[in-house]
Amino acid sequence: MSRYDDDDAHGGDADGGVAGPERTFAALPPARGRAFAQSWWGRAWLTALEATALDSGQLKAGRRLARAGAVGAVSVRPGRLTAVVRDRDGTAHRADVLVQELSGDQWDRFLAMAAGRAGHVAALLDREMPTHLVEDAELAGVDLLPGPGDLEPECGCGVWDHCGHTAALCYQVARLLDEDPFVLLLLRGRDERALLDELGTGHAVRAGQPGAAPEGVDAADAYA
Repeated sequence: MSRYDDDDAHGGDADGGVAGPERTFAALPPARGRAFAQSWWGRAWLTALEATALDSGQLKAGRRLARAGAVGAVSVRPGRLTAVVRDRDGTAHRADVLVQELSGDQWDRFLAMAAGRAGHVAALLDREMPTHLVEDAELAGVDLLPGPGDLEPECGCGVWDHCGHTAALCYQVARLLDEDPFVLLLLRGRDERALLDELGTGHAVRAGQPGAAPEGVDAADAYA
């Protein structure tokens, strides 16, 4: 992938296919003086990144970029994260991080498990991902959280493995995961509305109701 300007940042799937469900989050303010992840699942996400990257210098560069607010709007869709990340000199790079989607069979097992445990659904609606939900999913043969090697980087900057741009994207996404674990479930292949409908609780969440997560911004507006 090559460098490009923000105006070219959004136009469908990077591989030329038809885009699936997608949420786009406006750029977050600089994260100076705070940890990137407060939740245990956000920290687990960063552990997967830091156990994957081979160059600690690139991780440090990523943290500096993320703290400086250099990560633009973040697009989240099944299997892929995308953002424009700017170097200190203003050069823009498209950074992508790929995450394996769950298979249809894995989703069936997860849904069967979650449907039988009302507490799991209630926790998700409260924007929480309790450890016992992840543990029960693992017992059903479903890994929700990524492990070492599961965050695959793609960037046109010429650095092999995770570069500062893909690392910055991952650090920024940890902040999004803190606020809404449905971001992880979308990465794994199901958006919030579809997932709740399949669990039979779609009526419980409607835009504007107390406790509902903020809606993503319009992708074209965010990238502009």
